[in-house]
Amino acid sequence: MLNEFRQDLVSGEWVLFATGRAKRPHADENNDVADKEYKSIQNCPFEDLKRSGNEPVWFYPNEADWRIAVIKNKFPAVKPGVCKQATDFGPFSIQEAVGFHDVFVYKNHDQHFADFSQEEVVEVIRSYKRRYREISESEGCVRYVLIFHNFGRDAGASIYHPHSQIISMPILPPDVSRSINGSYNFYKEHKERVYDVLMKWEREHGNRTIYENDLFIAFCPFVSKTPYEVRIFSRDSHAHFEKMPDEFDKYLADVLLTVLKKIRQALGNPPYNLFVHTAPAETELKSVHEFYSWHIEILPKIKIDAGVEMGTGVDVNIIDPDEAAELLRNA
Repeated sequence: MLNEFRQDLVSGEWVLFATGRAKRPHADENNDVADKEYKSIQNCPFEDLKRSGNEPVWFYPNEADWRIAVIKNKFPAVKPGVCKQATDFGPFSIQEAVGFHDVFVYKNHDQHFADFSQEEVVEVIRSYKRRYREISESEGCVRYVLIFHNFGRDAGASIYHPHSQIISMPILPPDVSRSINGSYNFYKEHKERVYDVLMKWEREHGNRTIYENDLFIAFCPFVSKTPYEVRIFSRDSHAHFEKMPDEFDKYLADVLLTVLKKIRQALGNPPYNLFVHTAPAETELKSVHEFYSWHIEILPKIKIDAGVEMGTGVDVNIIDPDEAAELLRNA
C-alpha cells in the first residue's frame, strides 16, 4: 500500500498518494436504487460505531448520550507513525504520510448542517477547535491541520450520514504556503494587512455581501474560483482558528448556518465542500502568521472542471460573483 507525499520537481507542489482509501465505501451511481441505498440507515457504519469497528477518540458530551463522536478514520489518507525526514528518490522528494485522520460523526442520520440549530453548530465549532488543538500540540509531524466537511456524493461524501473530517500533514500545502507568504509580502509592500483591506473594501461596496453580524461577514469573493463560492471572515481577523475565543462561536455559528440555509434554498440543496483555512501549526513561517487571517470557504459543486482548468491550472467561473451574492442574499 502506497502512503506518501511526493513533490513535483517543477512546480514544487505535493501530491498525496493514499492507495488504502480505494477500499472506502463508494456510492457513484446516480440512480434511484443507488440513492436509496446511499441514504439507507440500515447499512450505515455510523449508526452503531462499535459494531462497525470504529475506534473512538472522544465523545461529546459523553459516550452514553453523545451528539458528536470523534473517531479514527478507518481508511486514512495518512497513518500514525514516527516522524521522519523527507528522503530523495532520484531527483524527487518523498515525505512519508504520517499524521492524524479523524472523523466527526453527528448523531442524527438525516440531519445535515443546514438542519442544525445554532446551538448545535456551536458544539461543532467547539469540537473542531478542541480536536485541532489536541492534534497540533501532539508530538509528531504536524505542519498543517485541515478541517473539512463534504456534503453529497458529488462532493466526495462516500457516506450519507453527516460527518466532518480533520487531517494533519507533515508537509505545508502549496496553497497555504502561497497565502501565508502572499499576506506577508502584501504587508511589506503596502504597510497594511491584506485581509483588513479586503474586508474594508467588501463592506464599503456591499455588492457581494451575503450576510453579516457583529463579528463575522460572509461574501462571494470578487475573484471567486467557482460558482457561488462563499467565504466567511472574522471582522477582527486573526491567524489561528483554534485560538478563536469561545464567546465568538455563537456569532460564527449564526453566519455559517444562515449561509448554508441560503445555499440550500437558492441552489436546490447542492453538494458542497466546506473547509477551514487557518495558519499552519509550528513551522518556519510562524513569524509571518500575524499577516494572515483564518477563514471558512464553502464551494458548492455546480460545475465540473474540464480541459481549460486542468490544462492551465486557471479556474473558469461561469457565474458573476455579484449575481451569485444577490441570489444568495435574497434567498
